[in-house]
Amino acid sequence: MDPSTDFPGLLELNQKQALGVGTPLFGAMNATRLRRGMVDLLCHVCGKQTVRQDRYIFPVASGGLVTLQDGLQQYGCNVPPMHRACALRASHASPHLSKVSEPPLRCARDEGRLIYRTDVTPGLEAIAAALPQGVDVVRSCYRLYGDAFTAKVMGARKAWETTTLTRRATRGGRA
Repeated sequence: MDPSTDFPGLLELNQKQALGVGTPLFGAMNATRLRRGMVDLLCHVCGKQTVRQDRYIFPVASGGLVTLQDGLQQYGCNVPPMHRACALRASHASPHLSKVSEPPLRCARDEGRLIYRTDVTPGLEAIAAALPQGVDVVRSCYRLYGDAFTAKVMGARKAWETTTLTRRATRGGRA
């Protein structure tokens, strides 16, 4: 643990990384790489900087609606963006993404607002048990997007759902 440079006044988990070494582990997340990817908009697959024109996500497979204090809901994405080429690679190599079978969605100009989490997120239970009690530690973070991108994500999710139901009905005779 170290003092957070991204979230002043908090501590953050730092896990060892080996950038550019080996092949991606699509089922595992490194807490430091996840945070760096979310903060700096680094590609989830290759780890390099994404640019607005080449920044994609899988909105069905990642993130979800976050209910705000006023009752409105906005899309929150908990996985770093990807370059289009990396997203296509991931869609074939990742067991989860290949089952979901959704096209990547290009991100909008809205980069989202960075939100940290100090609660224990799935997969970090063992690490959390070893941390000192009563200390706020950034365990993960996500980006909360505005109304326009939330609408774009919801449209993509609805299209995916319609396509999936149609495909299932054609295969199995039911929806």
